[in-house]
Amino acid sequence: MKNILLNCKNFFLGKINYYFSSNKKFSKLKNKFNFSIASSYALIIILLIFTAFVPELFKSTNNLKIGTNRSEMEGSLKQNPSIDRMMSKKKLFENNAQNESLEYQQVTSLINLFEKNGYNLDKVREGEPVANFFLAKFPQGINNIDNFEIRKKVFIQILLPIVLSENQKIIDDRRKLIGIMNKKSYKKEQQWLSDKFEQYKVKPGNYKELLLRMDIVPPSLAIAQAAYESGWGTSRFAIEGNALFGQWSWKSSEGMVPWDRPDDSTYQISKFNEIRYAVNAYKNNLNTHAFYDEFRKQRAKQRVFKPFGNISGPKLVGYLHKYSTKGDDYILGLKKIIDQNSLGDFDKAALVVKRSGSI
Repeated sequence: MKNILLNCKNFFLGKINYYFSSNKKFSKLKNKFNFSIASSYALIIILLIFTAFVPELFKSTNNLKIGTNRSEMEGSLKQNPSIDRMMSKKKLFENNAQNESLEYQQVTSLINLFEKNGYNLDKVREGEPVANFFLAKFPQGINNIDNFEIRKKVFIQILLPIVLSENQKIIDDRRKLIGIMNKKSYKKEQQWLSDKFEQYKVKPGNYKELLLRMDIVPPSLAIAQAAYESGWGTSRFAIEGNALFGQWSWKSSEGMVPWDRPDDSTYQISKFNEIRYAVNAYKNNLNTHAFYDEFRKQRAKQRVFKPFGNISGPKLVGYLHKYSTKGDDYILGLKKIIDQNSLGDFDKAALVVKRSGSI
């Protein structure tokens, strides 16, 4: 390219010198003005010609290369799809960033909704009732809350109303059962009794055992176990299947396979359509399984002087060592969660009587 420019320059300079030398009028001008001016004009002309024709030359050359090598390039991409993979990852990253943004907006909107309606955990600890906000599932945006304390707060705010609501149902049933036990005849309630004996896996007619099992799980205990098992609502099982309590299932249609499950195992983690169903199944588990017989007996001791009152979770946590294969370490973990987050304060909490909101 450099040689081409030099040749063009010499050609035009030669022409200009010949013109000046052969023309008498310009021969005088040649003596008065520096010849470099003419040389500059020559360079300008050369550049104009270069910019006008050379790009077209390169354009046609490139088109020729693309046409002749297209099949070769396509074959190379098929053999080495790393470029396609990188582009796919870029698109996936962009989509994930957009999704995370929307999810974060959802969880922040939820926080603002709680604040707008005066749903404040500090006020609940002081004795104010809990707002009736019932979420069907945990927002995925809870993973995007960097502040761990805020994340835990949102988790408790979501779960607490549902735990209290399910407890209230049990208390209502308990009142009804005690009323029936004090009657001489209860033919009208026979079907209801039959359903409850089946639900709590009690032999029909054993009212004492039914009353023992038909009782609440303290909010502090339920929240601590859910937090432990689900990573404060951020686990894959919690997000995808409302699986907060790590309950197992052997029915493929009812569970999710853990990534670290041994090859020779067939169990899955139970999934639920709503958080409420997960809480209900968790309470039924504690109220019916033989592993938690001692738990139920200790709970009954707290009921002696308060048949419908509050139950202390911190006093019962030590009787759940069979809930996890970690045994005593599991109990220590639960106690730590309860103590560090003052969850025992919520064992005295109650729902707002008038419905303030629902999701």
